[in-house]
Amino acid sequence: MSTIQESSSSEQDDFLDLLSIDTFSEPTTPTQEASDSPTTAELNPETPILSVQLSAPPTTPLNTPFAVTIKITYTGHLLNPDGTTTPATRPITFRSWPVLAWHQTDPSREGFRLYRHRPNNGSSDDAWELCEVDDGSICCFAIYDDPDKEVPVAKGNHLTTDFTSLHPGETWTTTETLQGETWSLLPDDAVPGDRFRFYFKGAYVDWWDWGDLEEHKRAGTTVLLPCWGGARTIMRETDKKMPTLVVPGAEEGVEFVVLDKNSAEGSAGEG
Repeated sequence: MSTIQESSSSEQDDFLDLLSIDTFSEPTTPTQEASDSPTTAELNPETPILSVQLSAPPTTPLNTPFAVTIKITYTGHLLNPDGTTTPATRPITFRSWPVLAWHQTDPSREGFRLYRHRPNNGSSDDAWELCEVDDGSICCFAIYDDPDKEVPVAKGNHLTTDFTSLHPGETWTTTETLQGETWSLLPDDAVPGDRFRFYFKGAYVDWWDWGDLEEHKRAGTTVLLPCWGGARTIMRETDKKMPTLVVPGAEEGVEFVVLDKNSAEGSAGEG
């Protein structure tokens, strides 16, 4: 479920203070070094500045619904060529998929990451392993040879065809579910005591424009997608050329620990 709400001026000012920060903290693992993420240094002039914050409960039992809350804020500022900012007055609309998809065009630099640390694995405290995650977008069956499809810029009924509008100062709040009662994105061998860190590395938005959804609906704005949907938009000669909208990685990830279900129920009962 997604919601839009107005953010406070103090939250916007806090993000502007981060423009001197090159990246957020992601652990180096023994199997894969952390690659560069999209940073505030890559923001293109005359594009709106967005910020991302993650939050989640600190613990979860296995086989229990668990989700990370993601807040994407349009800070209400534009980046100038000299690195300063200018207050923004116009709303923006962007395709949601590049921000929320796990499997990106440039997976070393975009999307989400899930790491695990096991306290009894004999390694040092800072040793984290990268978890392979399949959110269902890597499917066993898909049609790839149908014609490309034209999709209206509107609120869609699927992530691949959904668009979000934000006015200056507004925040889009959505969730990324990592676990349900009968399924989980955590590793199959996860056990109580495992500690996880979940990060958002950033994203390059494949389609965005000025104006809200109503404006684009009246204008009949469309994008061209491959037939399977879960991919970047296809640029047409008639499409407006916009500078790439960069969503920097979240400054901080979230950390949570898997609990024994009986222990978790006991703690809840005591509360």
